[in-house]
Amino acid sequence: MKKLRVLAEARQEFADALRWYRGKAPAFAEALALEYRTIVHRARQFPDVGAVETATESMTVRRHLLHQFPYKVLTGNLPDQIVVIAFAHTKRKPGYWLERIR
Repeated sequence: MKKLRVLAEARQEFADALRWYRGKAPAFAEALALEYRTIVHRARQFPDVGAVETATESMTVRRHLLHQFPYKVLTGNLPDQIVVIAFAHTKRKPGYWLERIR
């Protein structure tokens, strides 16, 4: 299993979403956290799973959609690690995270 690195911006995006759902209902926040952990674990085990969102010379960025929430986890597959690039809402600001991979 590859090492994991979560960009600070992605960590903050996830924390913000978790806080918002916690304010609505703690059970929603727990479900969100479980889906996120499952996706990240699967990306570490199977780095080539997930639809390709974009690619650079050094990294392929894959999209992992959450099933119960309007979010996606964007991961980059590097030789020695998986990088969580963004925890992005699927209906807001498409592509804002692209600057993180340049």
